[in-house]
Formats: sequence, structure tokens, C-alpha cells
Amino acid sequence: MLTAIGTLLVLVLTSPAVGAEPGHVLITSNHPVTLLYEGLPERTPQRAAEGTTVCAPPVQYVDVDTRLRFVGWNWTLRDPCVTLRGFKALVAVYRAEYLVVIDSELEALRRSLWVEEGTVLELEAPQLHYESEGVRLRFVRWSIGENPFNASNRVYVSRPLRIEAVYEREYHVLGISPYTTVNGSGWYRAGQTVLLSAPMEIQLSEDKRLVLREWESIGSVPAIVGRTVSNVAVLEVRGPHVIRPVYELQHRVTVTGPRGVVFDGWVTDGEKVRISVDGHVVLRENEVRLRFAGWNTSALPQQESFEIEVRAPVKAEAVYVRQYYVEVRGRYGTGGTGWYDEGSEVVLTAVPNPPGNVFFRPKLAGFVGTPGLLEHRNGAIRLKVDGPIRVEAVYTTEPEWVNIGLLVAAVAGTGTLLFYSPKRGRGATPEAKSGKQEEVISLRLCSKGHDVPMDATVCPECGEVLHPVKL
Repeated sequence: MLTAIGTLLVLVLTSPAVGAEPGHVLITSNHPVTLLYEGLPERTPQRAAEGTTVCAPPVQYVDVDTRLRFVGWNWTLRDPCVTLRGFKALVAVYRAEYLVVIDSELEALRRSLWVEEGTVLELEAPQLHYESEGVRLRFVRWSIGENPFNASNRVYVSRPLRIEAVYEREYHVLGISPYTTVNGSGWYRAGQTVLLSAPMEIQLSEDKRLVLREWESIGSVPAIVGRTVSNVAVLEVRGPHVIRPVYELQHRVTVTGPRGVVFDGWVTDGEKVRISVDGHVVLRENEVRLRFAGWNTSALPQQESFEIEVRAPVKAEAVYVRQYYVEVRGRYGTGGTGWYDEGSEVVLTAVPNPPGNVFFRPKLAGFVGTPGLLEHRNGAIRLKVDGPIRVEAVYTTEPEWVNIGLLVAAVAGTGTLLFYSPKRGRGATPEAKSGKQEEVISLRLCSKGHDVPMDATVCPECGEVLHPVKL
């Protein structure tokens, strides 16, 4: 089009006063425009007399988005006003310009400019623009152009244009934790669903760990965690979010006793645990048992039942001592019966000289039992406990010779000691009824001092077996 106009102008300028009257100059334009002849507007083409001053306005608007800009007269004269002297013909050259509007959500790109027809407009847009912390715009495309999906684009201007640089706002979703990496952090569009994941458990040591309890929003824009699937948090992006997994510290508590495991598990830091073991564990009834003696660690109270607040790992074993039952028996009273720790010493006692009667008295001879015959010292024996012990105090009967001597002397002086007991019952003789004849019964003493008939074989008081005495 421009070439054709140029050719037309050359022909006009080189032809001999085409259509022009003598003393007049033909004034034309490459676009239908209005010129000022001596200050009066007239449309082209127009004939003007020699000496007339003609002015071409620098800009003439065809429409709100199309205008013509004056370039010069006959392509050479730049001054918009010229006085007609010596011109055969005069051409006002204008170039068309179009309004190009560049629109975008990115404010820095927004502008409008007049671009000459036929111009190739170079467009440049940043791939990313950070508006604020956690908010950015990401380039998507141009609305028109040779490379619409490239941030660098070219557009040929042949008409008024509205060019849009399309951007998409993105928000940064950040998962943070001082203990582990949170997967899923990144930039997301508003309304997009995000999945954040973190380990369910973090093993700090063999007996200490962290367990995921919940997810918490700590950013300036609160996030709503829709649901939690195992160790995965699901949320909808509504702005820049900062999410963290909340872990609780747990300690391993292992407590064992003589019967095996008492408690074994993970306990949250600060929680209380009740521990209880048996004070005694019977292995053989009335023979062997275990006695609770404490714990193999000073971290626990030295008692069989307690409650502790767990602030550190606990690995404890109940300590028991083997005990044996020691039993001492005796007719007149004993001491020392009970349970004793293995390896300890026990003192067993019995009454060495219990009271008797006038003529006989018992005396402690020793102790008989599992260890055999044991000698005593003043009624006591000392034994080392290395098993169940059962002993019995053995007594012998010793006569009181002084009292017996006095009795013998008295008998010798007075005769035989007789007891007379009238014989009663049916069939009594007339002599018995008349009291003329009486039966004489002789008595003796058993080893324990009881009065026993001479012909008796068993003491009626204590059951001692006696040998009959022939009179």
C-alpha cells in the first residue's frame, strides 16, 4: 500500500501541472485529511493560489483508536506550514497509527501506546512476578502474537489492538517441621487441593520417638485442614499457608518382674503410668518364696506399687530375694519361726529349763530336724539359711534328787505310803459294808510327776507308756 502511494506521488510531482490552473498549485494527501488554507480548514484535494500559506495539522484522529500523523510535504519538507511559491504540486504525507492497549493482571505491564501501521511490536513479560511473601503471578500466555505461550512475543500492528498478558496468581503452601521434611510444599493456584505428608513416627533413639498427632496452621492466612488420612493432610488453597505437623514425644517404658513383663509400651511425655508387682511370690507353699527387694534403677520408687509421671525412657526390673521358711517347734515355747532371706543367719530359741514338779523337771537336750541333732547354747542355736528348715526342741526329764531323797527318808521313817480307798460297788462283802476290811492301793510317779497306780501301763494324765511293777 505504501509503495503504491509513493508511486502515485512521484507521478503527480513529475507530471506537468496535472489539472492545475495557471497560478495555482494542486494540494493532495495520501490520506483524506483536512488542511488549513490561510487558517481556514479545507479537505484535500484542493487548489491553492501562489503565495497561499497551507498548514498540515501534526495529528488527525480518524477514530478513538486510529489517527494520522503528519510526516512532511512531498516526503521532504518537515515543516507543517508552507507558503506556495514555485510548487507545481504539493502532497501532505501522513502515516496511520493505531492504539495498542496492553492489559494484564501484572500492573507493571499495563500501558497503551500509538504504533505506526506495519510496525512489528516486540513484547516482553516476566515469567514470574512476586507480589508479596507467598504470593506470585506466573505468566500463562499472550492473547495474540507469533509466540503467544512465550514470554517473548512479536505482534504485527495493522489495526487497533488490545493485547492481554495472562497471568495466574499462585500461593505458596509451606510445610515445616524441625524434625523432618514435609512433602507437598510448593506453589498452588487458589482453590487447588493440596496433599501434605510427613512421617507418622520419627525414631529419635531406641527408646524415644515422635508420633504425629495433628496438623496445625501457623501462617498469616489460616488454612483449613479438611481431613487427615493417616499421615497425609488434605487442604484447599485460599492463600499463602504455613502448615506444620504436630508431634508428641513418647518414651518406651519396659518393666519386668518374676512372672515376666509387667508393662511394655510407649507412653506420651508427661503421662502417668501405674506400676504394680507382687510383694511376695510363693514358689513352694510354706517352704520357698521370693520377697520384693526393690528395683534395679534409682529412677523408680523402691516399692512394689506406685504411679510415676513419665519424662524419660524407663527400663526396670523388679529385684527379688529368695526366702526360706524356718519353723521351730517345742513343748514349752519357741522363738524364731518365720521367713528368712537366703544366706542369712537365724537364731532359734526354746525354753532351756521349763518348770516341772517336785520330783522331776524337764531340761532342753537340743534340737532335732532337717540338719540333724543340733547342740544349743542357753536354749538358742544359730543356723545359716540355705533352704527350708524345720527343727523341734527335744527335752529330757531329770529327777529332783533332793526332793526324792526327802521323800524316801520320810517313807523309811513312817512305813509304806499307802492310800486307802473304800471299795464300792455291787457284790461288796459284808466285811466291806461293815468297814472291817479295806483295799490298799499303791501309787508311783511317771516321768512327769503324775501319780500313777503301781500296776498301770499308761499314765492317765500324760499318756506315757509305763512298765508295770510287780508287787
